[in-house]
Amino acid sequence: MKGKNFIALMIGFNLVGGIIAGLLVGYAFDVWIMEKLFNVRTYPFGLIFFFFIGVISGFRNALRDLKRLD
Repeated sequence: MKGKNFIALMIGFNLVGGIIAGLLVGYAFDVWIMEKLFNVRTYPFGLIFFFFIGVISGFRNALRDLKRLD
């Protein structure tokens, strides 16, 4: 793949990757960090918070790649 096709594929990967990374970090925050280390049950608040952080970062990276597409 070359040029514009590769950048278009990267945009999709940025969106999906940001969301998946946010969900994984949120799950790890809720289950492993808060429950195992501090004995505090925060589920699903960390998951929701980091999901939105992942969506925002995915769109931010996608917009940056869209600017490069022009």
